[in-house]
Amino acid sequence: MNPAWKLIPAVVAIATLSACGTHTREVIREQPIITQQQPAPATGTVTILQPPAAPAESPTPQPGPGYSWIAGHHEFRNGAWSWVPGQWLSGTVRPMPAPMSEPPPAAPNGEANRWVPGYWSFNGTDWVWVRGRWM
Repeated sequence: MNPAWKLIPAVVAIATLSACGTHTREVIREQPIITQQQPAPATGTVTILQPPAAPAESPTPQPGPGYSWIAGHHEFRNGAWSWVPGQWLSGTVRPMPAPMSEPPPAAPNGEANRWVPGYWSFNGTDWVWVRGRWM
Protein backbone atom coordinates (compact mmCIF):
# COMPACT_ATOMS: atom_id res chain seq x y z
CA MET A 1 0.00 0.00 0.00
CA ASN A 2 1.35 3.40 -0.95
CA PRO A 3 1.26 5.66 2.14
CA ALA A 4 1.39 8.84 0.01
CA TRP A 5 -2.41 8.89 -0.39
CA LYS A 6 -2.74 9.38 3.38
CA LEU A 7 -0.96 12.73 3.12
CA ILE A 8 -3.75 14.39 1.09
CA PRO A 9 -6.44 14.17 3.85
CA ALA A 10 -3.86 15.37 6.38
CA VAL A 11 -3.03 18.42 4.25
CA VAL A 12 -6.73 19.20 3.75
CA ALA A 13 -7.38 18.82 7.50
CA ILE A 14 -4.44 21.06 8.37
CA ALA A 15 -5.57 23.72 5.89
CA THR A 16 -9.16 23.57 7.18
CA LEU A 17 -8.14 23.75 10.84
CA SER A 18 -5.63 26.52 10.12
CA ALA A 19 -8.42 28.56 8.53
CA CYS A 20 -10.52 28.02 11.67
CA GLY A 21 -7.67 29.14 13.91
CA THR A 22 -7.20 25.67 15.46
CA HIS A 23 -3.69 24.54 16.34
CA THR A 24 -2.44 22.01 13.75
CA ARG A 25 0.00 19.98 15.88
CA GLU A 26 -2.77 17.73 17.17
CA VAL A 27 -3.79 16.74 13.63
CA ILE A 28 -0.24 15.83 12.69
CA ARG A 29 0.22 13.82 15.89
CA GLU A 30 -2.84 11.70 15.03
CA GLN A 31 -1.44 10.58 11.67
CA PRO A 32 -0.07 7.01 11.62
CA ILE A 33 3.66 6.59 11.81
CA ILE A 34 4.90 4.32 9.05
CA THR A 35 8.08 2.45 9.85
CA GLN A 36 10.09 -0.19 8.07
CA GLN A 37 12.22 -2.85 9.67
CA GLN A 38 15.86 -1.85 9.39
CA PRO A 39 18.82 -4.23 9.53
CA ALA A 40 20.78 -4.34 12.75
CA PRO A 41 23.39 -1.59 13.01
CA ALA A 42 27.02 -2.67 12.92
CA THR A 43 27.87 -1.92 16.56
CA GLY A 44 30.08 -4.95 17.09
CA THR A 45 30.67 -8.42 15.81
CA VAL A 46 27.48 -10.22 14.85
CA THR A 47 27.61 -13.92 14.04
CA ILE A 48 24.87 -15.29 11.83
CA LEU A 49 24.29 -18.92 12.79
CA GLN A 50 23.47 -20.44 9.40
CA PRO A 51 22.48 -24.12 9.26
CA PRO A 52 25.05 -26.50 7.81
CA ALA A 53 24.62 -27.83 4.29
CA ALA A 54 21.77 -30.30 4.00
CA PRO A 55 22.96 -33.88 3.61
CA ALA A 56 22.11 -35.71 0.40
CA GLU A 57 18.72 -37.29 0.82
CA SER A 58 16.70 -39.54 -1.46
CA PRO A 59 13.13 -40.48 -0.60
CA THR A 60 12.53 -44.14 0.11
CA PRO A 61 9.93 -45.79 -2.12
CA GLN A 62 6.44 -44.41 -1.57
CA PRO A 63 4.65 -46.72 0.89
CA GLY A 64 1.42 -46.53 -1.11
CA PRO A 65 -0.93 -44.15 -2.86
CA GLY A 66 -1.97 -41.02 -0.99
CA TYR A 67 1.38 -40.35 0.74
CA SER A 68 3.37 -37.08 0.60
CA TRP A 69 7.13 -36.76 1.02
CA ILE A 70 8.17 -34.30 3.75
CA ALA A 71 11.68 -33.16 2.86
CA GLY A 72 14.44 -33.27 5.44
CA HIS A 73 15.31 -29.90 6.92
CA HIS A 74 17.29 -28.17 9.67
CA GLU A 75 15.63 -26.78 12.81
CA PHE A 76 17.29 -24.74 15.56
CA ARG A 77 16.87 -26.60 18.85
CA ASN A 78 18.66 -26.23 22.19
CA GLY A 79 21.14 -23.72 20.82
CA ALA A 80 22.21 -25.74 17.74
CA TRP A 81 20.97 -26.74 14.30
CA SER A 82 19.45 -30.24 14.19
CA TRP A 83 18.72 -32.24 11.05
CA VAL A 84 15.17 -33.59 10.76
CA PRO A 85 15.25 -36.42 8.19
CA GLY A 86 12.64 -36.62 5.44
CA GLN A 87 9.64 -38.90 5.85
CA TRP A 88 6.47 -40.08 4.13
CA LEU A 89 3.18 -38.84 5.55
CA SER A 90 -0.29 -40.11 4.75
CA GLY A 91 -2.31 -37.40 2.99
CA THR A 92 -1.51 -34.40 0.86
CA VAL A 93 1.10 -31.96 2.13
CA ARG A 94 2.44 -28.98 0.20
CA PRO A 95 6.20 -28.92 -0.46
CA MET A 96 8.40 -26.82 1.81
CA PRO A 97 8.07 -23.15 0.73
CA ALA A 98 11.10 -21.09 -0.26
CA PRO A 99 12.94 -19.37 2.61
CA MET A 100 11.72 -15.87 3.47
CA SER A 101 14.04 -12.88 3.56
CA GLU A 102 14.20 -11.68 7.15
CA PRO A 103 16.89 -9.09 7.94
CA PRO A 104 17.84 -9.02 11.61
CA PRO A 105 16.28 -6.16 13.58
CA ALA A 106 18.36 -4.17 16.04
CA ALA A 107 19.75 -6.35 18.82
CA PRO A 108 17.62 -6.14 21.99
CA ASN A 109 20.67 -5.64 24.21
CA GLY A 110 24.47 -5.53 24.13
CA GLU A 111 24.79 -9.22 24.96
CA ALA A 112 22.87 -10.44 21.90
CA ASN A 113 25.50 -10.94 19.21
CA ARG A 114 24.34 -14.12 17.45
CA TRP A 115 21.46 -14.09 14.97
CA VAL A 116 19.60 -17.31 14.17
CA PRO A 117 17.86 -16.84 10.79
CA GLY A 118 14.24 -17.89 10.38
CA TYR A 119 13.41 -21.31 8.91
CA TRP A 120 10.49 -23.54 7.90
CA SER A 121 9.45 -26.21 10.40
CA PHE A 122 6.92 -28.98 9.79
CA ASN A 123 4.27 -29.10 12.54
CA GLY A 124 2.72 -32.46 11.57
CA THR A 125 0.23 -31.11 9.04
CA ASP A 126 1.85 -28.08 7.35
CA TRP A 127 4.96 -25.94 7.12
CA VAL A 128 5.23 -23.10 9.66
CA TRP A 129 7.72 -20.21 9.49
CA VAL A 130 9.84 -19.89 12.66
CA ARG A 131 11.03 -16.28 12.89
CA GLY A 132 14.69 -15.44 13.30
CA ARG A 133 15.91 -14.44 16.74
CA TRP A 134 18.83 -13.04 18.69
CA MET A 135 20.85 -15.12 21.09
